[in-house]
Amino acid sequence: MTIKATLESKQLQNAHAFLALMSVPDFDGVAELLSPNFVLEFFPESLSPPGGKHALNGTETVKFFKRATDDVFEYIVYLPPLYTFQGPDAVVIHVKSEGMTKSQRKYENEYMYTFQFCGDKIVKLGQFVDSKYYAEFFGAGGVAEAGACDSDA
Repeated sequence: MTIKATLESKQLQNAHAFLALMSVPDFDGVAELLSPNFVLEFFPESLSPPGGKHALNGTETVKFFKRATDDVFEYIVYLPPLYTFQGPDAVVIHVKSEGMTKSQRKYENEYMYTFQFCGDKIVKLGQFVDSKYYAEFFGAGGVAEAGACDSDA
């Protein structure tokens, strides 16, 4: 196996590990996968992102997902991917989730995650959600309206 193939294999493993760790949840494990200059971008831009920010750094990302889990959700688990595509320093995963809110509302969303890597670390992640479902479920204010604090809290 070449060095390039080994790195691409590790990148694919880390993309899948990100989703698995989010399902547990293990936010310390998630943080270990992120590069120091990591950026999470929320898409589509028409949705209300957390705290009004369309991009979060690594610390803000971990804090946001932890607060959403602590404040809004009992759990969210990612189901096995529907599609996975890989290219040089990039992995794209189409996946669905199942979850339950603290108020016992069933949550089933659909995502397209675009992972970009520097070495084996995730340097950029695009999170595309089913915007119709998201808007109907959370309302105009997004997750922040549903009770999760914004990233600055």
